[in-house]
Amino acid sequence: MTTTTAARFSAVAATLTAMHHAGDYLFQTDHQATHKAGVADRATECSEDTSWRALAAHVASYHAAQAAGLLIANRFLGLRLQPSRVVAGVAVSAATHALIDRRWPVRWWMDHTGSSGFRQAGGAAHADQALHHLALWASALVIASDDQ
Repeated sequence: MTTTTAARFSAVAATLTAMHHAGDYLFQTDHQATHKAGVADRATECSEDTSWRALAAHVASYHAAQAAGLLIANRFLGLRLQPSRVVAGVAVSAATHALIDRRWPVRWWMDHTGSSGFRQAGGAAHADQALHHLALWASALVIASDDQ
């Protein structure tokens, strides 16, 4: 079966999106969610070390889910994904996910784009997810592209 770049992109984007939700909502622990953003972001007490460990554990389990999903999709859909592109795309996802999950980038974005009222009314979680989805879209482009 021949897989076009567009079809490969669609399958990769769908896989990354499904695994995003699994990684962020099914595999993330309460400890990770509470402590990953950094000491300055919350009222709970923890060390900066604890915060970075929580973030690293979350990013690791999240991207293990992505890698597993991509392996399964590649096998069952015959996507012929190039390992170097998968590694590069997952690396883009990991770097952006870790940055976004520190939460200050979301606050900064909302406060500098006229959305501080929306942020204060609880909109940060929506902006957080929008940024994650933009990053996943970019990761899917990297993974699905041809070397030609």
